[in-house]
Amino acid sequence: MVSLIVITGVSITLGFSVWFVDRRHQRYGILLLPAISLGSALVLWIILQFAGLGYNPDLFWLSWLLPLVVSAAVTVGSAWWLGRHREQLDREAMINALKR
Repeated sequence: MVSLIVITGVSITLGFSVWFVDRRHQRYGILLLPAISLGSALVLWIILQFAGLGYNPDLFWLSWLLPLVVSAAVTVGSAWWLGRHREQLDREAMINALKR
């Protein structure tokens, strides 16, 4: 249970950190990246617990480390994709509005 609490806190903090560092963070909401980070970490944590890695004395550290690493990768990738995609959509909407 402690691993769940630690993974939850660290993944939310990681999501807010990535949001803060992203230069295009005004394109999407403040809670989107922490939610993506938390969701990916908890889904992987649940999968690893059902796989039995949380109870294996030799491999229990994987249930602590893997969700945080995957969460970081997914959050950075989401920030990159969302910022770029939203910027392109906003540019197209602005061009269409100015043409009218």
